[in-house]
Amino acid sequence: MDKIIGLDFSLNSPGVAILSVTDCKWISLHRTSNKIDKMLEKDGSPFNVLKQNASISISLVPKKEFDGEYHDKERQKILNAIWFSDLLLEMIDPYLEEQTSVGMEGLSFGSSGNSLIDISMTTALVRSAIVKRIDPLNFFVISPTTLKKFAVKGNSKKHELYDALLEKRGDDTRLHPLTNLLRENKSKWVKGNDKVENPCSDLVDATWLALYVEENLKKLSGQRPI
Repeated sequence: MDKIIGLDFSLNSPGVAILSVTDCKWISLHRTSNKIDKMLEKDGSPFNVLKQNASISISLVPKKEFDGEYHDKERQKILNAIWFSDLLLEMIDPYLEEQTSVGMEGLSFGSSGNSLIDISMTTALVRSAIVKRIDPLNFFVISPTTLKKFAVKGNSKKHELYDALLEKRGDDTRLHPLTNLLRENKSKWVKGNDKVENPCSDLVDATWLALYVEENLKKLSGQRPI
């Protein structure tokens, strides 16, 4: 098996899982309006704990605000989308080879108005860059419902995906650098009302994406056009 990348993309907190036969690595790129130093130094926070593991790369960048006239804001948005997608691609580029398989979740249309336009635009930039680096036939877009059914059920919540990774994949030693930390810190990182602390949910989703592609690669490959 060549490398499989699960990429849970969002405008503010993309999560990446790079899965191989022997191990798994993770990347989190998080945009924030908060003070980055404090987020990284806060005892017990996911950012502080996860960054200390050699298998997990945590990067935080300032979240930019857009102002001015409509045409000014739209220009700023596309420039920022290019910058952010380039930054993410730079992080995963060392793992992208022709035979690397990449799974991304399909867009959720729960977002409305400009949010949906912005996520669609930036996602297109990321997808375009990836398929130029790998064999396009190794690129798969997985529907959100399909992924949730694979992990738990079609309407699973964030905390259920978190729990399922520990319960169903706890014996997978490749995932232990992440799952051990998720288990040890569950009481602090999973709150009521489906609240999972950033960036845990993104890394969990990315891991499920990589696992889905791994276990369904033959079926996905069989859907390729002749």
